[in-house]
Amino acid sequence: MLFIYLSMIESGADVDAFNGIYEKYKGMMYRVAFSVLKNSQDAEDAVQEAFFKLAKNFSKIDPVSGKKTEAFLVILVRSVSIDIYRKNQRDKGRFELGEDNDMDSAESAVTADILGDIISKDGYERIKRALEGLNPTYKDTMCLRFIFEWNNEEIAKFLGVPKNVVEVRINRGRAMLVKTLEKGGYYADR
Repeated sequence: MLFIYLSMIESGADVDAFNGIYEKYKGMMYRVAFSVLKNSQDAEDAVQEAFFKLAKNFSKIDPVSGKKTEAFLVILVRSVSIDIYRKNQRDKGRFELGEDNDMDSAESAVTADILGDIISKDGYERIKRALEGLNPTYKDTMCLRFIFEWNNEEIAKFLGVPKNVVEVRINRGRAMLVKTLEKGGYYADR
């Protein structure tokens, strides 16, 4: 299977980098997939699909940056695993994970402003901790947008969801971050 992925990559340096990532992270990716799917075969399928997507998007990541690469791979394999989980649920006749689309844009503007103020006040570590507490759906989308600096169209294509779903997830994620930070006493009395 590795040969198929490597054939999708054009430059020799990228082939070496991809091979290194494959060897280093395949076990970690399997554990993430298994934690979502609770099934060995589905977890293996998720890892293979994640590596396929990685090969297609390899030019978008920096394989030298260990922590960023690891975070990207966790997001990638978790997203693929959730897709497989959803497909399995649909096949069983029930669909448990969903997305409702009711977000007030005025609240979104306020939360974006508050987050801007916190970031400018050297609150990176607080935001990072608050992000860890978010639901993976929102956390992954927020990380792709603000850490990896992908635009909403790239995220939508990557996650296989409509662009408006990405926008909703970002808006809700921001609102959740603000609430978490306010509860922690980091930002109050706007």
